[in-house]
Amino acid sequence: MKHIIISLFSIVFTCSLMAQNITVEEVKTSGEYLWGEGIGSTINKADKEALSALVSQLSVSIQAGFEMQSEETDDEFHERVQSIVKTYSSAKLTNTQRIVISDEPNAKVIRYISKASVAKQYENRRRKILQYVADAEKAEENVQVSDALRFYYWGLSLLNSYPNSDTLTHGNGELMRTYISKRMNSIFNGLAASINNVTKEDNKQDVELLITLNGKPVQNYDYTYFDGRNYSNIVSAKDGRGIIELSAIHELKDIRLRSEYIFENEAMLDDDLKQVFEQMETEIPFHNNKVVVKNGVSSEAKATLVQQQVMLKTNEQAVFDKMLDTITYLEILDKLEKAIKTKTYASVEQYFTTEGYKMFSALMVYGNAKLLSHNGYSLYNADGSVICRSMPMQFNFKGNKTFIESIVYEFDESKKINTLSFQLEQEAIADIAEKTRWSKEAKHVLIRFLENYKTAYALKRLDYLGQIFSDDALIIVGSVVKKPTALDKQVVFLNDKQVEYNRYTKAEYMQNLERCFKRNEFINLRFTENDIKKVSGDKEVYGIQIKQDYFSSTYGDSGYLFLAVDLEIADEPVIHVRTWQPERDENGKIFSLVDFNWE
Repeated sequence: MKHIIISLFSIVFTCSLMAQNITVEEVKTSGEYLWGEGIGSTINKADKEALSALVSQLSVSIQAGFEMQSEETDDEFHERVQSIVKTYSSAKLTNTQRIVISDEPNAKVIRYISKASVAKQYENRRRKILQYVADAEKAEENVQVSDALRFYYWGLSLLNSYPNSDTLTHGNGELMRTYISKRMNSIFNGLAASINNVTKEDNKQDVELLITLNGKPVQNYDYTYFDGRNYSNIVSAKDGRGIIELSAIHELKDIRLRSEYIFENEAMLDDDLKQVFEQMETEIPFHNNKVVVKNGVSSEAKATLVQQQVMLKTNEQAVFDKMLDTITYLEILDKLEKAIKTKTYASVEQYFTTEGYKMFSALMVYGNAKLLSHNGYSLYNADGSVICRSMPMQFNFKGNKTFIESIVYEFDESKKINTLSFQLEQEAIADIAEKTRWSKEAKHVLIRFLENYKTAYALKRLDYLGQIFSDDALIIVGSVVKKPTALDKQVVFLNDKQVEYNRYTKAEYMQNLERCFKRNEFINLRFTENDIKKVSGDKEVYGIQIKQDYFSSTYGDSGYLFLAVDLEIADEPVIHVRTWQPERDENGKIFSLVDFNWE
């Protein structure tokens, strides 16, 4: 893969050299370029004027691609086109070429860009719209409501800045604008929420919700609610379970959830979306995004929830062996619950190993941890350990976000808890359980590895992460370049974005992680779109491709994570390769096992 990156970089460099040989006369007369000329007392002033003139030319070229809506005046239409031009300019103008015709103090500069490059920008935006819609459809099918709404809305926002947007159609023949709006409204109309449990404590009451889409428990769903004074922070529901916190005197009626669908903070990480959100009035209102909370769960909803729980246990039992003698462990878990509810954590220290209690203590200060109601635990045997799944908990970070996670406890042979983790998403567990050629041992090692990996970031376990990364691990992180990049960097063009791939040593990566842990109140990872493959032969090396949603108190992003991990020794996983890239390449590919030599 390194050689491929260098080859692509060489192509970019060669193109840059070719562009430098174009003359001013060719730019102005060939008809192949849009250009602007500027004059000023300094090169910078002349350059700014040239860029402004180029933007005007872009406006003229783009305007031809938009149909004027009957209710718009000429001035409104011109202003709209100007805004649309600016949504392209960040990506395009960094790729424009400049020729200094005369030097200071009478500086004269020309800025230009090929018409083919402009057309390519439009095509890239069209492709991104279609990709967002495809991602949304897949998420909707998997009842990942947050992801579906986010991708539909982002596609709709980009559509507003796409020339000839009223000619872009979905595969079913509908106008894309109509199709996206219909799908979003269908989701809003299909959402339902009902009160499943109420816990009163002091002057508060915690109201647990069952949230469904067309009768199926949502895999994820972000919402806010009105608490009588103001709208809450965003709550991230998971596996059908949501939460609202109200005062003890608040009547449980007329409660409404407001679905999040804009995801503006996350959108700022996509350069195209950032430009659209900043330059245009893109907050497209969906007034039916509110869900009325019903008092009491219907029999149909209960049946659906039971069915989901049965499916989860079925997948788990395809991986783990069911534990028969559970009495002692259930007694310990009962004491654990009481300690969490009363915040008397030290009272259960005796049931942990030293390392286990250290993790438990870190968990209890992770977002004002609270226990949620549940219908019992599943206990399994696995390589001499006993694994308890799943203790549902709420983690609330004031002024930011509320997460719901299920906790997994692992007991050693002395019946002490030696580790705990955040449970993997149901979709990921199902993907692993369905691997018919793998042994149970391989499956549960993979699940435990992924659960420990995501938990290590949440609980900031720098020591654990330092242990599982090989000393010579290949660590590659791709980031979108915001400014023109120096020629000595490894750069590729990914969907016509400049993406810089930085290679880190293990020491450098761990130093970056340590700084990240210190500046963030919380980190939360969510995994979707899992694809796991094993290298051929007897080696227990697995390539894990996974879409990762990363949330923290200062930053959030979505991208594609690839891990090549050796699981020969179950309790001593070794990561040999870790890559992260912001999006798939133009062929839909991400890093995989085939990009590296495992001989």
